[in-house]
Amino acid sequence: MEKTSIVIVDDHKIFRDGLKMLLDNFDFVSVIGQASNGKEFIELIGRVVPDIVLMDINMPQMNGIEATKLALQKIPELKIIALTSFADDDYIEQMISAGVEGYMLKRSDIEDFEKAITKVAGGGSYFSSEIIKVISRNLYKDKERKSGEKLLASFTSREKEILNLICEGLNNEQIAKLIHLSPKTVEKHKSNLFQKTQTFNTVNLVIFAFKNQLISL
Repeated sequence: MEKTSIVIVDDHKIFRDGLKMLLDNFDFVSVIGQASNGKEFIELIGRVVPDIVLMDINMPQMNGIEATKLALQKIPELKIIALTSFADDDYIEQMISAGVEGYMLKRSDIEDFEKAITKVAGGGSYFSSEIIKVISRNLYKDKERKSGEKLLASFTSREKEILNLICEGLNNEQIAKLIHLSPKTVEKHKSNLFQKTQTFNTVNLVIFAFKNQLISL
């Protein structure tokens, strides 16, 4: 089985070493590099390109937000999971806007890291339960937002089913296999969901669903 290559970006060497030790427990993962800040990371991906980056946010010289933006400009297919010590509203919003595929707390259990890497590597997204709670509770404060109930009423039963599976982190192929549709049909339903929610990619759709309580947490 081909391993998922990982780069760890964090300004604390003890954390990087500890996370590498944790990831070494997974036989499907290979840590191919480390960086202590965003600038060092950008230089690193000029030499090696990982499947997934585990990206700290608060770092000297260049923070995780800027590093994520620059990295995705250079390598659009790069998949980045944000790591943070605290579920801060502003950072969550900025990292999601920068283009991350996942967001989790540094203190997450080993099972959470395994789940996050597996889902993101497979083309899905992953947000830890603590992050989802913050997104749902605090991030969306526009008084003129559409009622979740009203918006849900415009979804077909199949769209609701697919939305829930997307929010669980499944990709098109996994959803198609689970509900016995072709990946092309799943993609068509997903496109309809993008249009109805005025979102433009899977991560934005997931966040929109959490913010507007379109799914049960």
